[in-house]
Amino acid sequence: MRGLPGPRSVRVALAVAAAALLIQVLRSWAAASSSARRFEFDPEEIARLGKHHAGLDHEQAFSKIIVELRKKHPGHILPDEDLQWVFVNAGGWMGSMCLLHASFSEYVLLFGTAVDSGGHSGRYWADIHDTVISGTFRQWKEGTTKSEIYYPGDTIVHHSGEATSVQWSAGTWMVEYGRGFIPSTLPFALADTVFSTQDFLTLFYTVRVYIKALLLEAYTYFSDGGQ
Repeated sequence: MRGLPGPRSVRVALAVAAAALLIQVLRSWAAASSSARRFEFDPEEIARLGKHHAGLDHEQAFSKIIVELRKKHPGHILPDEDLQWVFVNAGGWMGSMCLLHASFSEYVLLFGTAVDSGGHSGRYWADIHDTVISGTFRQWKEGTTKSEIYYPGDTIVHHSGEATSVQWSAGTWMVEYGRGFIPSTLPFALADTVFSTQDFLTLFYTVRVYIKALLLEAYTYFSDGGQ
């Protein structure tokens, strides 16, 4: 009969409905996690640490930050042999990150760029906090007609569901903390690597260090008796 949806249309509608349901479930999980889950790190703690070392040579600042985080959070920061600067191509920009900690609900990393770069921020199911150590970071928020510029010591919060235009001047380095459904950040972070640069070695490095961080968290959890 004409006018009735065909099998393909029904499958598409079911797929869209399933995706919408999944998104709602993940958003509900992320919202509930803020009050129901125990987190190892606090965003204000990371911001204070970054602000305290802002203005120093970024490599010196990063070394101090790593030492202090290891003292306060033993077993939750990757060992030196697993720390690696890895390129990130996403949203049209290019930077580099050094992952310090990651789980399914949190991450801490060092991030920056040695050249001018900018593009789309991405839209995540996670809140992301960046504290500038050196350089400048410019942000143009969705729905506005003016941008804002941030300097060493400033902290920028990118809330779950937001999208902005971002721009870093050459020599901008930051410490970053994310909280939410962390796997939701990976498709955006890896998309340009897969479909544009096709730098699959970088893809391997990224996935490998995330897995190492997850394994470290699992080891620490069971070593502490699941506390």
